[in-house]
Amino acid sequence: MKYLAIDTSNALVSVSVADGERFFSETLLLVNGHSEETLPLIQRLLAQSGVFAPQLDAIIYGQGPGAFTGLRIGCGIAQGLALAYSLPLIPVPTLDVIAFQSGVADVIVVMDARMGEVYTAEYRAGKIVGDITLQKRADLSFPEDIVVLAGDCAQEFELPGKTSLYLRPEAASYIRLLQHRAYPVVSPDEAGLLYVRDKVALTAAEQYARKHA
Repeated sequence: MKYLAIDTSNALVSVSVADGERFFSETLLLVNGHSEETLPLIQRLLAQSGVFAPQLDAIIYGQGPGAFTGLRIGCGIAQGLALAYSLPLIPVPTLDVIAFQSGVADVIVVMDARMGEVYTAEYRAGKIVGDITLQKRADLSFPEDIVVLAGDCAQEFELPGKTSLYLRPEAASYIRLLQHRAYPVVSPDEAGLLYVRDKVALTAAEQYARKHA
C-alpha cells in the first residue's frame, strides 16, 4: 500500500510517504509558513520515494484538534491533492495518534489548546473512552489506574506515580496506526476537521482582562 500522511496541527509540520514497509518522512519546525512549506515538502518526499501521486492508495491527514490555521492548511492541501488525482482521504484525530505513539494501551492524552486549556482524551486497551474534550488546565483530574500521560504538555502535569511523555503527532505514525485500526474513508467533498473548541481565540477585551486579573 502507498500512503501520504500530513500533520499540520502544531508548529511542527510532519509529512510521510509510505511504499509498503519503506517510509520517507520529514518534520519541519515552523512558527509560520505552513502554507508555503508543506506542499514543497510533500513533493520532495514523493520524489525521494519514487511514488507518483496518482499511485497513492489514500491521503491521511490530521483532522484535529490542534492549531486552527495549521489544521485548515493541512486539510486544504490534502483535499487539493485528492481532487487533482482522484484519491480518497482518511481523516484521523491527532490525539489518537499521540495515544498510539505512547506505546501503551492505557493512557491519558493531553494536548495544548492555549488560552489556559488542553484537549484531552482517555484511552484504554488502545481505544478511546468517551470523546476528546476541551478542559481548563486547573480543572483536570486523572484516573488513578492510568499511570501514563502523553502529549505536548504532559510534562506540566507530573504527578506522583505517573509517567509523562512529551509527544507530538508524527505523520509516519498515522500510517502505522492504520495497520491497527480502521478509519472511515471520505471523498474530498466530505473532508472535515475536528476543532472541539468553537472559539479559537480570545477577544482583545478578554486578553486585557486575563493580563490584569
